[in-house]
Amino acid sequence: MPDHTGRGYDPSIGRRIQAIRNQRGLTQHGLAQRAHISYSALTKVESGHKAASPTVTAACARALRVPVTDLTGQPYFDALKKDQLEELVQPLRHAVANPLLAAPDTAPRPLAALRADLDALDESRRRGEYMAIGTKVPAVVDELLHLIEEVPAGIERQRTYGMLAQAYRLAQNFTHKLGFLDLALLSLDRMEQAASRSDDPYLPVVICHYRSNYFLHHGGYEIGLREVSAWMRRLEEPVRQGDLRATSAMGTMHLKAAVLHSRRRRLTSPDEVSTHIGEARALARNTAGQPDPYGLIFDAHNVEVHQTSTQLDLGNPAAAVEHGLSLKLPNGWAMNRAGHHYMDMARALERIGRRDAALKNLVEARAAAPAQTRYHPTTRETTLALLRGRGAPSPKLSEYASWVGI
Repeated sequence: MPDHTGRGYDPSIGRRIQAIRNQRGLTQHGLAQRAHISYSALTKVESGHKAASPTVTAACARALRVPVTDLTGQPYFDALKKDQLEELVQPLRHAVANPLLAAPDTAPRPLAALRADLDALDESRRRGEYMAIGTKVPAVVDELLHLIEEVPAGIERQRTYGMLAQAYRLAQNFTHKLGFLDLALLSLDRMEQAASRSDDPYLPVVICHYRSNYFLHHGGYEIGLREVSAWMRRLEEPVRQGDLRATSAMGTMHLKAAVLHSRRRRLTSPDEVSTHIGEARALARNTAGQPDPYGLIFDAHNVEVHQTSTQLDLGNPAAAVEHGLSLKLPNGWAMNRAGHHYMDMARALERIGRRDAALKNLVEARAAAPAQTRYHPTTRETTLALLRGRGAPSPKLSEYASWVGI
């Protein structure tokens, strides 16, 4: 299936939508009606004249009754093999599928050593580095399951379950970022089991945060909003009492609500998005200078990053660019979030025709969080959109496309 660039097969989401639509016997008008998107947008996406946004991708996947990954092409097995990440998935799958039963021959290390491992792996997560997570988490899970059987009932066992929840969370991060979304959901189920036996009442908010990402990808915005709203109601009283963990969790829920609303823009007023961003801004002022209790990067910088991304999802790429260019992210700030911001900026800049600036932001995303950037559908769609531009691609763009796997 040749494309305009002369590069051979075009792995774009639009071409996959078209192929599955034809298999279903649907016209473009028929799919556009089912997906609740405009016919014009669908024809431009299918023809390659417009990159598929996450909103359009999710809407088409729901209407075609296929997983979003069928349209994005994830997981990207060739790239995974090249990066030696594919071989880490099966051991992690076994660790997550294990029904909380330790292997009899396990010799666990002390809890302090396991906690140090988990903290180091969580720092890798913030940097967008996943090789260490895939390599170490299966053994850590097994060691913790063994220790749970040994420690006495009470606070020590509850805290061990909290560490196990953290290990499953890392497994979720690894599998979700690489495109194994069903395995990521199973990891969340295991995290929920462990969290229910821990001593932390707010760990379920972290689970809600990640589960809503699944609904974002698949267009289940209403389901995600129901769970987020339920948690907001539960958090109101502890926030009023000044509980900083609850305040951070509430801020994260407001940011998630803003994103969910922006993706369902057909049914959402922009004021709803602005309200949630404003509430998050106020809560970030209350938590300024305090430790990030759950590693969800709730702070003033992340609020402004969300302001940029929600403007893009609302269909205002120029506003997203204007706000995004005003941000100065501090050196060393959460590299996974910074990388995502640069990907969003690249998508917005491509939309308004600033192609060189779009590529520059893609390069910055790669520098901030290489694995996350390489395996994200937005990177591929934006790169494809740049390749479809007039004239031969620059050596820099060609090199980047090759790195992505196009």
